[in-house]
Amino acid sequence: MPLIEPTNREILDFRGIHLYHAHISNCSARVRFLLEEKKLSWESHHILLAKRENITEQYFGINPKGVVPSLVHDGKVITESNDILIYLEETFPDPSFRNVSKEYQIEIDRWLRISGEVHMPGIKTFQYYKRNAKAMKKTKEEVTLYRQLQKDPAYLAFHGKHDLPGQSFTAQDAEVAVNLLNGHFSEMEFILTENQWLVGNTYTLADISWSPTITTLKRGGFDFIQFPNLMAWYDRISIQPSFKMSVTDWYSKTWDKN
Repeated sequence: MPLIEPTNREILDFRGIHLYHAHISNCSARVRFLLEEKKLSWESHHILLAKRENITEQYFGINPKGVVPSLVHDGKVITESNDILIYLEETFPDPSFRNVSKEYQIEIDRWLRISGEVHMPGIKTFQYYKRNAKAMKKTKEEVTLYRQLQKDPAYLAFHGKHDLPGQSFTAQDAEVAVNLLNGHFSEMEFILTENQWLVGNTYTLADISWSPTITTLKRGGFDFIQFPNLMAWYDRISIQPSFKMSVTDWYSKTWDKN
C-alpha cells in the first residue's frame, strides 16, 4: 500500500494512531470498526463534511484527494480506507482478521477491492441522489477552491455533477448505481446461503469492510428485501458492541449542519 508524503508537515510529529474521519462516512466507519475490534487507542480528528472542513489546504496537505478517512500512525499517512484496514491488520496482527488460507486471503482482498471500486459509481452516487446532494451543495467560492485543490479527475467529474445550480444526480444515475450494487449483493446472498461470513465461515476484514456500507445504504433507503441472507449477516454484525460504538453511535450523533 502506498504511503502518502504529506505537505502538511505538522502531522509528521504525531505519535500513536490519529484518524481523520467523518461520522456518516462508510469509509470512515469501516476503519473505526476495525480499530474497535482490535481494541486500539486512537485520537479522533472529526471532519464535518457539510461544513467543508475537508476542503482546505491543510487537509489536502494530508490527503491529496481531500476525502476521509486518513490515518496517521507515528507520522506515517495512509489514506484509502481498505489500505488502512490492511495496514492496521499487518501492524497490529492480534487479533487477526486475515489469518486464513492463501486462497481465502485472495478472496478477502477481492472483496476489499470491490468495495473500493463501487464506492463512487455505486454507494456515493446512490447516497448523493437520495439524501446528500442538497446538503453537500457548495457555494461558488467553495467550488472554485475545490477545483484548485483537487487534482484527481474522477473526483472532479463526480462533484461536477452537482456543484453548479440546476445540476445534480438523476434517477437514471441512481438506477445505474443500484444495478451495480445489486450485482455484488446477489453474489453475497448466494455465498451466505451456505456460509456464515463472506469468506468461508471465518469473520474477516471482508465483513468488517462491507458491513458499515450496508448501514449507510439503509439510511438512504436502499431496498434490501431481496437479500434475506445478507440482512441476517448484517444483523449478526450490527448487534456487536464494537459495531455499535464505532458505527451506529457515530451515525446517530447530531452535528451542526450535517
